[in-house]
Amino acid sequence: MSFDLSEFLTEGLINSVNNGLIPSDLATVYAGNYLVKSLINQTQVTQVSDAITAYKAAQTSADQTSADQ
Repeated sequence: MSFDLSEFLTEGLINSVNNGLIPSDLATVYAGNYLVKSLINQTQVTQVSDAITAYKAAQTSADQTSADQ
């Protein structure tokens, strides 16, 4: 069993945003830094970006639901 650092970093960023541990803008900066340092690849940056987009959409939906009640 080997350790995949790129997968660890990608999942860590996604989970941190989803759990509210870091702001999505900061996760984007981290992903960019990891890409520049070749710690993750462009596909993984896209995964992080897609997860951030989904998180923001869910937050917007939750906010609208709260406002409607």
